[in-house]
Amino acid sequence: MRYYIQLAYLLFLSFFITACNAQDKVTAMMPEKPLEISLNMTAQELYDANPEYQAFQEADAQPMGVTFQGYDFPTNNMGKVIFHYSDDSFNIDQVVTILAMDKVTSEQRGLNKITIDFFLDKTDSGISDQDAYKKMMAFFKELQDKDWTYAKSLSEPRLSPKDSFIFATKKGGSDFNLDYTYPLNFEQWMQLSDLQVWQLRHGTNVFMNIRINRQSDPETGSRHYLISLDIFDESELIKQIIPRACLQFILQ
Repeated sequence: MRYYIQLAYLLFLSFFITACNAQDKVTAMMPEKPLEISLNMTAQELYDANPEYQAFQEADAQPMGVTFQGYDFPTNNMGKVIFHYSDDSFNIDQVVTILAMDKVTSEQRGLNKITIDFFLDKTDSGISDQDAYKKMMAFFKELQDKDWTYAKSLSEPRLSPKDSFIFATKKGGSDFNLDYTYPLNFEQWMQLSDLQVWQLRHGTNVFMNIRINRQSDPETGSRHYLISLDIFDESELIKQIIPRACLQFILQ
């Protein structure tokens, strides 16, 4: 776990540097209309649905005919997103990046995994732990009201929502089995490590991992909460749990 926390902190600092560089690169006004996104739309459909955000588009070509598609917002001009799924949606503010992988050679390939990164704080001055707690609990409550459930995998221990918190905070336990439906109070929230992963699903075809990265600026002491939503469909889930060699054999 310590390795993952250190890695997350390095990624957190790298993310800050990237976001600051973006401030010099992007001077466009932020559209009033939120950016709209959903799983399995193609990259072209994503861009066509949000022409107001053209100035913020990013595409980073990678080897093997893959490119990262999405948007990049500076921290002084963060975006707003509506994520659509099934017959419902949720809104996210203070968005700094939207990232999805797409095959360059297949324009019609849908985006079956999308990552949305956002801050809980609106400015570089940070946010208090108490306010961050209230915002995350309100988001959890919204998701629960919209029928998102804990995505318990077959390999995970069979724990009640309360026991998942006890397991996460005991020596030798794990933060990767937290059930978000358990109503944490503020003191319990602060007992969790600075890197948390919450696994959710909606129905049987939409999955979401919520990563919460809680850090303090070493120079100012300000608290920052970077939240990453990895949203993916069942085909991406299968790729995650089945070794690539086995998957290739199944698909043959």
